[in-house]
Amino acid sequence: MLVVTSVKWAKSRWSARGGKRVASIAAVLGALFSFTPARAQRGGGFVEVRAHTFAGVTGDDWLLVERVRPNFSLELRERLVLSATIEAAWSQGRCLQREVQRTLEASEVGPLLDAAGCEWPQPTNRTLGVSEVGDYLMVDRLHVDLYLPWADVRVGRQAVQWGSAFFINPTDPFPEVLLADPWRPRAGVNAARVTVPIGDAHQVQALLGTNDAFTKIQAAIRGTVGIGEADVSVSGAWRQELGRGVIGLDIRGNLELGYWLEAALNVDNGTVYEELAVGVDYSFAVLERLVVIAQFYRNGASGGDQDSFARLRSSVELPDCDGDFLLGTDGDGDRFAPVLTSHHYAILSAQLAVDPELSLTALWVQNLSDGSALFVPTVSYAWTGWLTVAGAAQIPLSAWGDGGELRPSEEDLVVVFDEGPSAATVDTSGLVPSATVIVWTRVNF
Repeated sequence: MLVVTSVKWAKSRWSARGGKRVASIAAVLGALFSFTPARAQRGGGFVEVRAHTFAGVTGDDWLLVERVRPNFSLELRERLVLSATIEAAWSQGRCLQREVQRTLEASEVGPLLDAAGCEWPQPTNRTLGVSEVGDYLMVDRLHVDLYLPWADVRVGRQAVQWGSAFFINPTDPFPEVLLADPWRPRAGVNAARVTVPIGDAHQVQALLGTNDAFTKIQAAIRGTVGIGEADVSVSGAWRQELGRGVIGLDIRGNLELGYWLEAALNVDNGTVYEELAVGVDYSFAVLERLVVIAQFYRNGASGGDQDSFARLRSSVELPDCDGDFLLGTDGDGDRFAPVLTSHHYAILSAQLAVDPELSLTALWVQNLSDGSALFVPTVSYAWTGWLTVAGAAQIPLSAWGDGGELRPSEEDLVVVFDEGPSAATVDTSGLVPSATVIVWTRVNF
């Protein structure tokens, strides 16, 4: 899981993403906000520097990322607000796209790559890993909000998150699992969203959008009813680009313990499977506050039988080769594809606020099928109202068994290609950290 997450980030920076168009949009936004009276503007954002170190890998074992993410809000008229978030990011050090290339070329597959005339994609600036403006600058949010007496309407690129479960939301039409990347914002989607409140405790929300190429439709609707101390939501969604429909039920309430049950029935190109997340939380009066969370997650569409390279292939840019080659094809794939691909999981979390400035979190993700697990401890200190310093570790391990999805065994990391006249093996163990430590600091403005 850790490898795939990191490679996806590397691929997004090496892909052609319309840098001139992004720069033009940013320039127009800058001009628009700068010539508007100050009383109608609001702004903020942060600057972040993040350092990673990776244990047990080959190649560069460090990564440094610099990121700035300003946001602006402009009141065009009463009840009509334009908002934008721009992000610029650069990195130095480990790039998994480059490490995958090096690993394959140094393996038994290397001579086959040469014989097939394979050419790997290369950034123009190899130090920064960029080729154009779109590789390090993007308009991540750009939407207009219209506040009507009977509804709130948002049109444009926006974040969408539905569901009450912890980290994993089966009913979310655009699901993302960010448990190992707490600094990463949710991906924006192009959509028009209408929220209609009904009384004080009920609402209906409808969404109609497209993919980034504006070629496929995605639609969703969700109704929520407040019943006593619980909220009950029923939802449905359709994503044309994947041929996938979802029908969901989401219940969240409080009976001394907080509780939730989120279930979805997925129809994926004729295949039907279920997802379920059920959990509880409880708050203790320890120091400032201690919150303990426990959740069970079932994924009925398990894809956990994939080898390590099959999981990488959908996230990296593979070389251009003459004819069909045994590496297969890469793909832009589904950026909302599930990160957890086995059947059953237990997720435990303890969140301790020592005082208003210092907080500690311990997260444990346990694969109940193969015994592999991921432990993520985090410490965060808000030095002032505008400066935060934090550190985290990502530690894969096995509670039982010989390894699996979250902590692959040495045998799992040796991939055999046997589609040609003779078998060729690749040892991918140097791509998978035995542990990762991350330290970051963020300045809010």
